Formats: sequence, C-alpha cells, structure tokens
Amino acid sequence: MHYKTISQLIFILCFSLLTYLLLMEMAPATDGSLYKDKIQHVIAFGGVAFWGLLAIPGYPKATLFGLTVFGAVMEVLQGILTTTRQPSVYDWLADVVGILLAWGVAVLWQRWWNTRRGRV
Repeated sequence: MHYKTISQLIFILCFSLLTYLLLMEMAPATDGSLYKDKIQHVIAFGGVAFWGLLAIPGYPKATLFGLTVFGAVMEVLQGILTTTRQPSVYDWLADVVGILLAWGVAVLWQRWWNTRRGRV
C-alpha cells in the first residue's frame, strides 16, 4: 500500500471514531477531572489533525479549518443530540490547541520523511 493511502485510511478511521465518541452518551464526570477532559480533547483532535494533514497533503489550511469547524459543530451537537453532555467553548479551544500542535508535528514529520527519502 502507498503511504498516502494508508494515511487516508487511518484518518477516516480516526475521524469516524472521534465523531462517535463525541456524540455518545456519557455519565457526567464526578471526580473533578476537568483537565483530564481537556487533555483528551487535545490528544484526540491532534491525532485526527495529524493524520488528516498526512492524508490530504495539498490542503493543510483547508484541513485545519475544517477540523476547527468540525470541533465547534460537535460541541453544538453534543448539546442538541445528547442528554448527558453539554457544549463547551473550553472543549473547543482544547480541540484547536490539539489541531495546532498536530500541524507543527506534521510539518516536522514531513521534513523528516522527505529528508529520509532524499527529497530535500
């Protein structure tokens, strides 16, 4: 399989899983794990953004913008479609932080990959 095809498959799987996890019913956290939740958002959106940037290499701005909008829409849908979750601007901001971190990691990854393959 080609590198881009593998990246696209991983992106689709991660995006689908993230969508499911964001919209499933969950019991409210009672252990005061506010920061744990935000870290989970950073990691989840960072992972999806990383694979999205590798899967669609010609359109990084569109990918980043699309995932940022997706994060906002998911927050709104959590308030509409679920009874145990609430929309949160802070969750969305954590999503954006993850997306931006992934952008930096993806740039470094692409540089390393191109150097390794002799395409500097």
